[in-house]
Amino acid sequence: MTTETTYNALFICTGNSARSILAEGILNELGLGRFRAYSAGSHPKGEVHPLALATLERLRLPTTGYRSKSWDEFVAPGGARRMNSRLSACLASR
Repeated sequence: MTTETTYNALFICTGNSARSILAEGILNELGLGRFRAYSAGSHPKGEVHPLALATLERLRLPTTGYRSKSWDEFVAPGGARRMNSRLSACLASR
């Protein structure tokens, strides 16, 4: 019997409005269930950039359910998920 592990990855960027959203969407699609991607920002913009959603659409990836959110959501009691990887999508968020 084989048990496949699902790995959680958190993409971090300053505004969580474009690059980290794109990374989340791409990994969720290409990860084929082996990866579950999330994204967050150190200073979230509050909305996803329209060009990020247009890019996901052009790649024929889902475009719903994305929102610009703070990385605080991932460290708050009860809201934290165990992350296997944390990746920076921009230098300013490091």
